[in-house]
Amino acid sequence: MSRIRNLSLPQTGRVIVVNIASGVVTAYEDGNPVIESKAVVGSKATPTPELDNTVTFVRPNPTWTVPQSIIARKNWRDKLADDPEFFENSGFDVILDGRTVSAFDAADRAYQVTTFVQRPGENNALGSLKIGLSNDQAIYMHDTNDPGKFEDAVRSASAGCVRIEQVRDIAAWVLQVPTGQVNQWISSGDMRNHNPPEPVRVIIGYWTAWPDSNDRIRFYPDIYKKDGGGFVSTNENEPAPTGDAPAWASEIENETQEQDRGPRFIPQAEIQPEPIYTERSLQ
Repeated sequence: MSRIRNLSLPQTGRVIVVNIASGVVTAYEDGNPVIESKAVVGSKATPTPELDNTVTFVRPNPTWTVPQSIIARKNWRDKLADDPEFFENSGFDVILDGRTVSAFDAADRAYQVTTFVQRPGENNALGSLKIGLSNDQAIYMHDTNDPGKFEDAVRSASAGCVRIEQVRDIAAWVLQVPTGQVNQWISSGDMRNHNPPEPVRVIIGYWTAWPDSNDRIRFYPDIYKKDGGGFVSTNENEPAPTGDAPAWASEIENETQEQDRGPRFIPQAEIQPEPIYTERSLQ
């Protein structure tokens, strides 16, 4: 409740809401949900931050510049020295002495490599589209080369950015063009930044309870352990007490686990002129 208290969705304009806990992205137009999509958010080790920002561009066929945090965490320089073929087959160029060179050419000086850049293509980690956001944490929304993660019950597996299953529909809606136009840009090899004709706000939040399309409250796993045991407070600035959770907390957790055994989503029809709601209401 303390996290949702200050959330106020505007009744006009275009807004995208990312619920980290549910792994769902919803596009709202003039206060009405028009597209709802599964999403993959940051893992517990690399959580997606809560942000309030705007879309800056949509880029088809993006390159992926690997964050330094990933390079360090996954020991990519060691891997380059041992297995340059992996990077070559995965479509990576590397930056060495300020120049773009092949992985094979850089293997002998792997520990002097400053940057890894993945070329556009089917292996690209960002997939076919990148949606830029106005923040200083290098967080954005994008497609993926690993769509199987969208079928997971709990979709927290990224390095912090938000992967969107229906990213082409979302991008087309942001740019106010048909989805076919976005498909054409991708297939033609377009790599330009396309700017939204009007501002599109993006709210990324963490809500473990949220109403579905039938106005039933859905409960989601507390993947980042932000809820604690729960307490009653009238002061939004009052910190939560520490200590063991009350007895009723485990009862609610057990009940939520029972509810979450059913499927979260229903298959979408091939032709769906109405707004798309994928959340399954609880019976």
